[in-house]
Amino acid sequence: MFSPIVSIKKFLPLLIVSLCVMALSACGGGGGPDPEDRSPVSVELPVGHGLTAGEITILPGASDEHGNVVVSCPTGGEACVLNIAADGSASYQRTGGMPSFMPALASQMLPAGHGLVSGEITVAPGASDEHGNVVVTCPAGGEACVVNVAADGSASYQKTGGMPSVMAALVSWRVPAGDGRMAASLNGLPDFVRNNVASRLALTATRSVVSSTASTTDVAPITGGTWNTGVTQSPLNSDNRAINAGYLSGNLVFERINFGLGVRHDTRAQPRPPGYRTAIPPTPDAPQWKGVEHFFLPPSGGRYYSVFHSDIENNDDGDYLALGYWAWTPGPGGTRGPFVGAAASGNDPFQVGLVAAVAGRATYAGAATGLYAGGDAPSAFRGFGAGVKLTADFDENSIVGLVTDGKDSATGKQLFEELVLETAAIQDADAAFFRGEVSGLLNGQTVEGNWGGQFYGNGLATTDIPVSYAEPPGSVAGTFGARVVGGDSLLGVFGAYKEE
Repeated sequence: MFSPIVSIKKFLPLLIVSLCVMALSACGGGGGPDPEDRSPVSVELPVGHGLTAGEITILPGASDEHGNVVVSCPTGGEACVLNIAADGSASYQRTGGMPSFMPALASQMLPAGHGLVSGEITVAPGASDEHGNVVVTCPAGGEACVVNVAADGSASYQKTGGMPSVMAALVSWRVPAGDGRMAASLNGLPDFVRNNVASRLALTATRSVVSSTASTTDVAPITGGTWNTGVTQSPLNSDNRAINAGYLSGNLVFERINFGLGVRHDTRAQPRPPGYRTAIPPTPDAPQWKGVEHFFLPPSGGRYYSVFHSDIENNDDGDYLALGYWAWTPGPGGTRGPFVGAAASGNDPFQVGLVAAVAGRATYAGAATGLYAGGDAPSAFRGFGAGVKLTADFDENSIVGLVTDGKDSATGKQLFEELVLETAAIQDADAAFFRGEVSGLLNGQTVEGNWGGQFYGNGLATTDIPVSYAEPPGSVAGTFGARVVGGDSLLGVFGAYKEE
């Protein structure tokens, strides 16, 4: 039978030991903390804290932002003293309060109608996730992006993570055919970004067109061969680019080279969301032209939108044209201005030495396409298509032309009746290149602008045939821009063929 008295006596020594462990001071000694110990206490900081080496002091009851974190000190005690070592580790002094940490927040701009509910959104590095009516993208190579959405619809992101970008999600049925997807995407950006892009487009429209004939690079085209030559119209008059086209695995692929930087961009891969790569099929008005609309998020940041067109038939096509225009915009928090440009290239540039041997006149007819920006704020963008007709007088070494019946690619609404490509001199050195001014009306107002281009298609003329056999170039391609000061503006490209 169990005896309570015997059991208590049996376990009394163990009970005493246990009590001593619980109250060391009553048992004369032990291993507890020394109240005189003033050594610092190690503390773990959040990843991406951004704190630099040194000492941080926070008063009792205060919270101060340092680096990418907010450091708080409890009330009713001593100030908190935090020491940050050069290796990023940290400790606080026992003589003060015990600090706490939380990520600092930075304001995050959201598009109108974002549809986000209050709460926290986390996006992994390099990923793009759709939430509500927007796509949240986190840059690769860093920490996850954490966005906090408040009940009033405002938002912020945690500085200890990556800096997210937020753009309107696209719904397929809203995307117009042809050159409309780039315009629709730009119209989904914040108002101030749209206005900045429109301002840069207007600036580009008045820039002189430059030739890439003398430009070189060690970067080889992915489609093989050499880089095409042509003309560029961009905010930087020294910026020379060329566009190549070719077929890889049955798909039409474009690649654009920036000769000055040696940087190449191509359309081979389907970009990760929210990027896109959309084929532009031929139209009854221009059955030889097909293209690609392309949007991706560069590793260096921002957003890159491009539209390309070409009349290339196959990889053995020895006389094709490749045209394109593009816009780059900075991501949220970016300080760089946007970039808008256009280029026209070909793989059979007309031999400049034969220009003097060609006599008489030749007319050229074809198509034009580009980006139109409304002058009202916020700017509204439209893709447009138009006809183009040019007359070259090889006796006078000059060329003049018209861009006619410019229509919204999405709705068919007319945007302009006629722009005049004023008479330009054809060079007879370096390249069969020309450039001049643009006149006409946009929205009933007088425009200013520039245009330029180059001849292609040598026909029977070769270096082995006397120049007396030279015939007029088979085609011509180029860029053009027009703007109303404080109003509408456009930037476009054209390709045209010699009429019989």
